[in-house]
Amino acid sequence: MSTIGIVAILFGSSVAQDAVQKENRGKGDKAKAILNEIPDLTAEQRAELEHIIESVTTQAEPFRQEMKKIQEKIVELKSAENPDAKEIDKLVDEQAKIKAEIAKIRTTAEIKSKTILSPEQSKILEAKMKEVKTQREKKSSDKKQ
Repeated sequence: MSTIGIVAILFGSSVAQDAVQKENRGKGDKAKAILNEIPDLTAEQRAELEHIIESVTTQAEPFRQEMKKIQEKIVELKSAENPDAKEIDKLVDEQAKIKAEIAKIRTTAEIKSKTILSPEQSKILEAKMKEVKTQREKKSSDKKQ
């Protein structure tokens, strides 16, 4: 992220935005694949939904990067000879705030998506999103074990 910041300062925000987009390439592919499972999706609906997916990915990526840094710091602090519980707690609180911001971004996208889709299409999208969430939670819990 610091690299992106330096690029932004040196070359302007458009170059930085291009760098973020390159970094995010491939993220959101699962979400785009779900679009193939929504029946009677028009080209216009697909384009609007893909734009929403790309927007979510771009908006959430700085938060994900920050979350990664915080998690690395927590691991580092936990493995210290004398772990500082207060500092770790502070970082855990920061993680919670970041998760909330990402949830807000996703929720806004879900609401926008519903305005684009028919009620039947929305139901299918919701079901698919629940599947993805369940898989993500399972993957996360498997990592912790």
